[in-house]
Amino acid sequence: MDNFVIFNMQSVAGLLTFYFIFKWYVFPRLANLNIYDALVPMVLIHGLRYLGMVFMVDTQVYDAFPDDLAFTVGIWDYTTAILALITAFALKNKWKFAIPLVWVFNIFGFTDLIVAFPQVFAIEFYNYDLGTMWWAFTTIGVVNMISHFYIFYRLIKGSPKQDK
Repeated sequence: MDNFVIFNMQSVAGLLTFYFIFKWYVFPRLANLNIYDALVPMVLIHGLRYLGMVFMVDTQVYDAFPDDLAFTVGIWDYTTAILALITAFALKNKWKFAIPLVWVFNIFGFTDLIVAFPQVFAIEFYNYDLGTMWWAFTTIGVVNMISHFYIFYRLIKGSPKQDK
């Protein structure tokens, strides 16, 4: 079996596992919270995106990994992580600009993923030594996507009775 197939099998297994965890245990609890409190943990998950900077570390990925892509992934992920921390703080304190900031954070972070994924697949990254980043793609990447979708869902749906 080649690396591409293995990577996709692991990603699908991770997606299904985390989807069911969120659907059965996390989302029902968040549904009972006002939008500010419900979004804090979903935003904070992205505080871990500082890990994307590992692509910028010479000894952590294979030598042929393109420097411009490493920089793009690293800086965009780190920026998303910082935005996540600021946004979570704004939500927790229910600042008046918190919800617009969630929109900015979520659009930026989601755009980062949808721009980066095709680029790393184009260079067939799964055929090279990625060390722990293989694990990060098949777990943290999946969790990030699920949380981005939930955040968009909650921003669009809201819950007017509780959120005032």
